[in-house]
Amino acid sequence: MIEWLSFDVIAHLWQSTLVVGIVWLATLALRRHGARVRCWLWTAASVKFLVPFSWLMSFGAQFEWRTAPAIAQPAATFVMEEILSPPAVAVTSTVTAQHAAFWPWMLASLWAIGFVGVVFWWWRQWCLVRGALRQAKPVELGPGYDIEGLTVLSSPWTFEPGVVGIWRPVLLLPDGLADRLSSAQLSALIAHERSHIRSHDNCAAAVHMLVEALFWFHPVVWWIEGRLIDERERACDEDVLRSGSRPSDYAEGILAVCRLSVRAPLACVAGVSGSNVKNRIRDIMTNRTIAHLSVVQKVILAGVGAVAVVAPIFAQSVSAPLAAKQRFEVASIKRKNVDAKMLVLVPRFLPGGSFEAFGVTLGSVIRLAYGLQDFQMVGGPKWVDSDRFDIQARGPQGAAESEAPRRLQSLLAERFALKAHMETRDHPIYALVLARADKSLGPRLRRSQFDPQKVQEQELKALREKNPETYSPPQCGLTAGRRLGSCGSTMSLLASRLPMYVGRMVVDRTGLTGGYDYELSFGDRPILGAGPGGGFPAPFTAQAADPNGPSLFTALEEQLGLKLVPQTGRVEVLVIDHVEPPKPN
Repeated sequence: MIEWLSFDVIAHLWQSTLVVGIVWLATLALRRHGARVRCWLWTAASVKFLVPFSWLMSFGAQFEWRTAPAIAQPAATFVMEEILSPPAVAVTSTVTAQHAAFWPWMLASLWAIGFVGVVFWWWRQWCLVRGALRQAKPVELGPGYDIEGLTVLSSPWTFEPGVVGIWRPVLLLPDGLADRLSSAQLSALIAHERSHIRSHDNCAAAVHMLVEALFWFHPVVWWIEGRLIDERERACDEDVLRSGSRPSDYAEGILAVCRLSVRAPLACVAGVSGSNVKNRIRDIMTNRTIAHLSVVQKVILAGVGAVAVVAPIFAQSVSAPLAAKQRFEVASIKRKNVDAKMLVLVPRFLPGGSFEAFGVTLGSVIRLAYGLQDFQMVGGPKWVDSDRFDIQARGPQGAAESEAPRRLQSLLAERFALKAHMETRDHPIYALVLARADKSLGPRLRRSQFDPQKVQEQELKALREKNPETYSPPQCGLTAGRRLGSCGSTMSLLASRLPMYVGRMVVDRTGLTGGYDYELSFGDRPILGAGPGGGFPAPFTAQAADPNGPSLFTALEEQLGLKLVPQTGRVEVLVIDHVEPPKPN
C-alpha cells in the first residue's frame, strides 16, 4: 500500500469493486429473467461508488441497542498549554519528506485533470443536444399514438429518437422520421421511449455520468456503463412487446431508425438504437418467454439489497457498545512542559487494566498500544514525537489486563482522533548470523539443559511481579541495562531483545535450533524511544552507557560468536493517516 494514497479511498474502491463483482454474478443468475431487474442491479452497483460503507457505519455509530449496558463516558482533564519542546528527530530525511509532499499534489492534479476532461466531454455532447432542442418544433402525430402528457418535438439534426431531460422529459424525433415509418412502427418506438420515462432511465444514466467523472481512473465504472445501456434497452424492448406491438413492426422500426439516424451522443439521452442492435433484433423476433421472479426470489433479492445497506449500520450499532467495554472508565490527559534533559520512564499498564504515563510523547504511547518498536511507526506531524503528556486511565472494574492495549488504542482514537493502518515495507534490518567460519560458538554461548518454555514463563512472571526500579534478576535469566542473559533461550528470542539497542529489526538467521544459555556484557544502553512506549522497557533502568565497555556489536562477536549483518527486509510498520492534538470537553 502506498503511504500517500488515502487508506479510506482504497478501502472504498475495493469495496465498491467487490459489490460490482457480486452484482455481475447476480445478473448471470437472473439472465433468464426480465432485463429491468438486471438494469436496477447495475444501477445499484453504480450508486455504491457514491456511498462508502464508512458513511453507513458512521450513521450506525449514532445508535446503540437499548439492551446494551450503560457505559460511563470517559472523563478527562485537558490542560492546553503552549510549550517549548525539545527538538524532535524527523522520521524521514528531507529528500524523502519532499517526495512525500510532492506525490499527493501530483495525484490530486492528475485526478482534477481527468475529472475536468470527462466533464468537458459530457458538456460538449450536451451542447449538441441543446442545439437540437433550440431548432426543434412541435410535431402533431394525431390521436392514434400514445403521447398523452408527452411533448413531442422534431429537429433537423440527425439524432435518433430519444427522450431528453430528467424532470420534464421531451421526445425528440429527427425531421421526417414520422413520414418514413408506418403507424405501427412509430407506435412501437414511442412505447419504447415511454418505457424509458416510466423507469427514469435518464436520471439513472446521469447519476452514472457523475460516477464516471469522479472515478474516471477506475475501468470498472466504464464497464458498468455498457451493462447499463444494454440492459435498459432490452428492458424497454420487453415492455414494448408486452404492450402488444408486433415483433416484426418493432424490429423494422428499429432498423429504419438505424438507417436514417445516428446514435444519440449523450449517455443520459435514452434512445432506441442503443446496445447491440443485432442481438436485440434477434431477441425481439424470437420473443422468448421471460421468466418472472417468484415471491421467494423477490424476497431474497430484496433481502440481499437490504443487508448490503443495513449490515454496516447494524454492525456499527452493535459494535459500539462492545467497543465501549474496551474503553477506560476514567481517563485524564494533560499537556506537560518538561525539560529537554528530563528522563522519561516507560509508560506502563497497571494491575486491573489501568494505564499511566508521565512526560511521554504521543508517539511512545502509540507504539506501546500497538506493541511496536520506534522504527515501526511512520507518518504523522512532528509534535507526535515532541509534545509531552501525562496520561492516567483507569480500567473498568474486573477488567482483564490483557485488554489494556486495546483500551489504549480506543483512547487514542477517541481523544487524539488517531487513524492508522498497518503496512509491510522494505526496511533496513540486521541479520543475526554466526560470526566464525568454523561455525563455533563464543565462550558465553552454550547449548542449554533447561526447558526454554519454562524459563520464558519464569522470566515473564518475574517481570510482572518485580518493581522495575529494584528488579534483581535470577542467576540465570534476563538481566537489565548493559547486560543480557538467559537460560534455555532460543536465538529468535535473543534477536527480539536486540532492536532496543540497535534501532532496527533483528532477524535470526543463525540456523541454531533449540535452547541456549548466554550471558552478554557490553557498554551500550537501550536507545531511548526504541522500546514500545519510547522509554526504557521494564525492567531496564536509565543506566548510563559505559565508555570502557565493548559495543554490542563487538560483544556479540567476542562473547557469543555471533554478529549483526546489515540487510534489507520486510518489516511491518504502522502508518499514521491522521492525528490531532487533544481537545478539552
